[in-house]
Amino acid sequence: MLVLVLVACIGLQAVPGGADGGPTSIGGVAVSASAIDFGAVQVGDFAEELLVLTNDGKTGAHVVAEVTGTGFSADLTGFDLVRAGEEVITVTFEPDGEGAFAGDLSLAVGEETISVPLSGSGEVGGGDTDTGGSGSGGELTTDQPSLAFGNLDLYASSMMQVTVSNTGTGPLTIDSATTTDSAFTLGGNLTPPRTLDPGDERVVEVTFTPTAEKTYSANLELVSDDANAAKTKIALSGKGENLCDICSPLITVDTGSSSDYAIDDFFSISSLHTEDARTVTVGNDGDQDLDISDIVVNNDYIATAGTFKLSGSHGASTVAPGRTITFTITFSANDSCIEAPLRELDTNLVHIYSNDPVESDYVIELSGIGL
Repeated sequence: MLVLVLVACIGLQAVPGGADGGPTSIGGVAVSASAIDFGAVQVGDFAEELLVLTNDGKTGAHVVAEVTGTGFSADLTGFDLVRAGEEVITVTFEPDGEGAFAGDLSLAVGEETISVPLSGSGEVGGGDTDTGGSGSGGELTTDQPSLAFGNLDLYASSMMQVTVSNTGTGPLTIDSATTTDSAFTLGGNLTPPRTLDPGDERVVEVTFTPTAEKTYSANLELVSDDANAAKTKIALSGKGENLCDICSPLITVDTGSSSDYAIDDFFSISSLHTEDARTVTVGNDGDQDLDISDIVVNNDYIATAGTFKLSGSHGASTVAPGRTITFTITFSANDSCIEAPLRELDTNLVHIYSNDPVESDYVIELSGIGL
């Protein structure tokens, strides 16, 4: 659903004609409003509206945005929209004097262009404009002016906290808490709308999860009925980087075999009707998770004088970088025999199936002698 939201330094209010003509579209890109009227804004304050663009076309689109007119601005001038993607343009009106203001937001997709008319008026004092609260004495204070997350690996997450307090003499209502970039998400025990009594505080948890190699810059925006500052902004920053060296899992397998007679990965000498067990260690020397889908053993189906069995962790599992798992191979001889691996017949072999890019099917050759 297309949304047009007003957030103003002068408080939340209904804006006359804020979405004149309803949504429109250009080059397969849907635009949430065909006109924006900010209404009356106090000189020295500002108002913002969010214009949502959604790519309903069958291919990606490049959008160019240009704002004209005194007092009007936008935070984005050009961006790419993937198929079914969405982007939000924040349009700001900040009058520098009294009277009517008019402008235009021009949007271009390929060779197609449309204009979104912008309008508003500046006022000085008085009037019927909400100036940010009832004057109840609530005052919003945060313990952090900004949050810098630094460099973070792609798709990794880091969380930081902001404590929001009411340091005024009356109740404070926080109407909304949002971020201007979806790479920053919110949690914690502040769930707007929330009223804080004097001295009360709540914690906002901001989590940064970069999905592209770039620098991210956004704001945490708190809208309240604080008469002095209806919108409080906390700057958010971070950088997404591909920090891996190998950038893949790397399987290692240790069968623990130290026999001088071993010609294969696993060698066992077993008395008849007894079991000889060996522990196999599977490690990950890479810097990405090793996802093991299965570990299976294939016995000799022609001469079954001996049997190899698996026990322990031999199903699906994930091995983090630097970690290991173990499972057990047991050989039991039913008759005097020699069991040897035959890759051509896929017998007397253990297969370890994983997402290792080089050895996705790691094979352990099995040998055994029954005495």
